[in-house]
Amino acid sequence: MLAFGSEAAQSAGGGIFSNPLITLLMVLLAIFVFLKFCGWAKSFTLSGGFKKTVFILTAVGLVGFNVLYSMGNSAITAGHGWGTATIALLAALIWAFVFAFALMAETK
Repeated sequence: MLAFGSEAAQSAGGGIFSNPLITLLMVLLAIFVFLKFCGWAKSFTLSGGFKKTVFILTAVGLVGFNVLYSMGNSAITAGHGWGTATIALLAALIWAFVFAFALMAETK
């Protein structure tokens, strides 16, 4: 997902994000940060009911994020810019961290 900006950089004529090595390093950095975040989340405890609520909202979010992605792709195709696609990407990334926190935290 972090390679999202690289396509825009390549179509704009280059830049640092058009370098495949930079894209690979960004992906590896994102994986490292995510693993550190999951390790940090293990030190917390959440109630079973709250975790279940997050899991249910994740299932509902699958549909919502797919709708957002579709709207973003339609906006790009129609020439309205990357705003909607960026919102969809950021919302999905934030929810991925919420889900990972709930998944990794200990249950009371």
